[in-house]
Amino acid sequence: MKEEIKNYFKTDRSHSGGVALIIKHSNRLSLKKQVNIHPASEYMTGVIHEELRELSGIQRDELHDLLQLPIAPTIPAEQPVAVQTVAPDISPVSPETATSDIVPEVKKASRKK
Repeated sequence: MKEEIKNYFKTDRSHSGGVALIIKHSNRLSLKKQVNIHPASEYMTGVIHEELRELSGIQRDELHDLLQLPIAPTIPAEQPVAVQTVAPDISPVSPETATSDIVPEVKKASRKK
């Protein structure tokens, strides 16, 4: 958990990333509710950072130093290459031939009286 939170401070620091960590690791239900209700703001992000600092056992000075560093770029994991399937060759149908081949079904009326 501590390494995951330190990695967040080094690479992400976004409100949504912090909310995900709070919901995953925090035991404070009222805080979880607050971060879900309130929109992203500088104040709420600060509250999230403080809670994450307490959860991971990071000292205030160490957090201050982490927040002063530039955000490190994340290297995305290799994504599998999508295989594109090709549809079979279908010749286009003109509107005249399309309608002439279709025979509408007519329901016969009953002649019983």
